[in-house]
Amino acid sequence: MTLIHDVRSLYQYREVLANLVKADLKLRYRRTILGYMWTLLYPLATMAIMTIVFWRALGFESAQHYIRYVFAGLLPWNFLMSAMWGAGTSIVWHEDLLKKIYLPKHLFPVAVTLARFYDFLFNFAVLFLVIMPFVSYRPGLELLTLPLAVLILLIFISGISFGVSTVNVYIRDTTHLMSVTMQLGFYLTPIIYEIESAKIPQKWHFVFELNPMTHLIRPFQEIISQNIVPPAQHWAAAFGVAIVTFLIGHLIYATLERKLIFRL
Repeated sequence: MTLIHDVRSLYQYREVLANLVKADLKLRYRRTILGYMWTLLYPLATMAIMTIVFWRALGFESAQHYIRYVFAGLLPWNFLMSAMWGAGTSIVWHEDLLKKIYLPKHLFPVAVTLARFYDFLFNFAVLFLVIMPFVSYRPGLELLTLPLAVLILLIFISGISFGVSTVNVYIRDTTHLMSVTMQLGFYLTPIIYEIESAKIPQKWHFVFELNPMTHLIRPFQEIISQNIVPPAQHWAAAFGVAIVTFLIGHLIYATLERKLIFRL
């Protein structure tokens, strides 16, 4: 299937898509005491623990600077992890529905990605308003470029969702393998440390440049932590990674989509 056809089908089944998004948001926190507050408490607690443990050891000038830096990297990373895990199992979880009626299969990873995107935007906005006044953050015009960084991140994660959700139908261990890989990826992505302040030898810097999330998170860190507009080459790298990942993910889906129902 072509990308244009899939976009049209999203519009055609927009009511189904909206209901899937609502269902995902409701089901995840059903029967929990704090409910949706967990999406705020988890990153807040993680940032607090990391700040207490690491900011002096990693050579940051102040705890306030470290909090801004971790905030800028941790929330995009959490969005990736949540969307990847949810989208990865989305088609398999709905196999009974897909065997009964026809629905475009990409509705399910798209719905999960949109639900997690809603979480990300809500968490980012609330925690930004709660945390930033206490960490000496003085926003400037660079903040106007933040929506572009968010859009690029969404394109990248959408590609991951397409690919993982499709492959997981054929190889059910995919999401588990990805989780292990992402644990390693977290430490290979400069989220809790800066490459320079961690005193990583220059000869190993290329390893971080090969990590696509380095390029996706870097604009957030430059805007929020460094108060600068990311240079053109950083935007180009982030956009290039996002587009290539999206096209590969959709290609995997388009190639295998017709046979998915026989693998469920």
